[in-house]
Amino acid sequence: MPHGLSKSRLMMFRQCPKRLWLYAHRRDVQEFSEETETRFQIGFQVGALAQTLHPNGILIDTADAAEALEWTQQALNAHPDRPLFEAAFARNDVLVRADVVLPEDGGYRLREVKASTSVKPEHYPDGAIQAWVVQGSMALTGVEIAHVDNTFVYPGGGDYRGLLKTQALDVDLVDLLSQVPAWIAQARATLAGPEPDIAPGDHCTTPYECPFQHHCKADEVPPDYPLNCLPRLQGQRFTDLVEQGITDVRAIPSDYPLTRRQAWVARVIQSGQAERDPEAARRLQSFGYPRYYLDFETFQVAVPLWPGTRPYQQLPVQWSCHVETAGQALRHAQFIAAGLDDPRRAFAEQLLATVGETGPVFVYNRSFEVGRLQELAQSNPDLAPGLMALIGRVVDLKTLTEQFYCHPAMKGRWSLKAVLPTVAPELAYDDLAIGDGAAASEAWQEIYHPETSEARRATLYTELSQYCARDTLALVRLAHFLSAPA
Repeated sequence: MPHGLSKSRLMMFRQCPKRLWLYAHRRDVQEFSEETETRFQIGFQVGALAQTLHPNGILIDTADAAEALEWTQQALNAHPDRPLFEAAFARNDVLVRADVVLPEDGGYRLREVKASTSVKPEHYPDGAIQAWVVQGSMALTGVEIAHVDNTFVYPGGGDYRGLLKTQALDVDLVDLLSQVPAWIAQARATLAGPEPDIAPGDHCTTPYECPFQHHCKADEVPPDYPLNCLPRLQGQRFTDLVEQGITDVRAIPSDYPLTRRQAWVARVIQSGQAERDPEAARRLQSFGYPRYYLDFETFQVAVPLWPGTRPYQQLPVQWSCHVETAGQALRHAQFIAAGLDDPRRAFAEQLLATVGETGPVFVYNRSFEVGRLQELAQSNPDLAPGLMALIGRVVDLKTLTEQFYCHPAMKGRWSLKAVLPTVAPELAYDDLAIGDGAAASEAWQEIYHPETSEARRATLYTELSQYCARDTLALVRLAHFLSAPA
């Protein structure tokens, strides 16, 4: 195939011609983020699930393009009444692999499977390319998207009927189908020419994160304190500053109109001096002992694992709690799910036993932990009184930090990872195998993958335990810092 065009490569072209050119000529410089890798894995899971819903289907199980085209034709000839998975089709030297091809009266219905919970704008050109190519080989009765229905509640027993919701695209594709030949011609012209000169912009992350953006931005020398350090600086004010040639917060005039919060961040950055309001200490000193410092770890899956759970539900599987009692040494407790069964009840029971009935429970970003506690109360009615009482004791250290502390190095961010280096740099996560929430979530997904070995699970449990314990120790140190005399 000239220039190796496929649906995915045409979609790259539509996002940014330079992305397609780099994929063809400089694939060695692409860098995938952990979030992108996770998205790929979720897509594979949903695609595999879609196949199980048609048990008599035939999988075209080869990555070789020529072989896939041959096997597809053989399957269509021998079994015209059976669904096909990953069937291969080519037209005008453009190759596509169809997720599901369903036989019905008058031809075949093309079903593209997406891990999203709705049909998104990018799915329409995606479906148009797929349909245009397949139309060259067979009569299409319709084109549809099957996406995850996030209201589906898994009943258990491997019954995933209803997990996927379909939406027909036929009417929406009429105009787009006529544009596909032009996209193909433009993509080939791009590939045959020099590297396109396209500046970085919103297209670097929309609709998908581009793995070449680091390469494209390699020659940029960003300001030390870019304008996005100022919270919610956007629209006309952002444009005004850029048009004045101001790209660094330190260059913003003192009389430039900013919100109170933006002005605070700008003042701290421009002075180079951190600011901590003594009010934070007064508020923290009002809390008694014992004190509990708590953090949850969760993960999400598109295909539910346990009865009573939904797609993409936050599944609590781990907690860490540092317990501080006046005049006594700090004590650490934790829960980490073992085995592959639903751990949520044990999670809640052991948590209630650890935190008791009195004393503040400090977290960072209260809405997250409270949301999980509310869900646990709903699924375990007998534990609900204790869990709801616990919610009433939760104190958000993030809110206190956002109100009363700002450091230049935080660059207008109040995530724990941004705040901690300015408070307790010795607690950096650099020495840990798992250093952030995204990596922790990935580790949990690996733990629950049926092909993960027990030895690998044991390693991941250790790494997750170290990471979550670091998070709650960080909360202790942050509370002590905010409580210290000014």
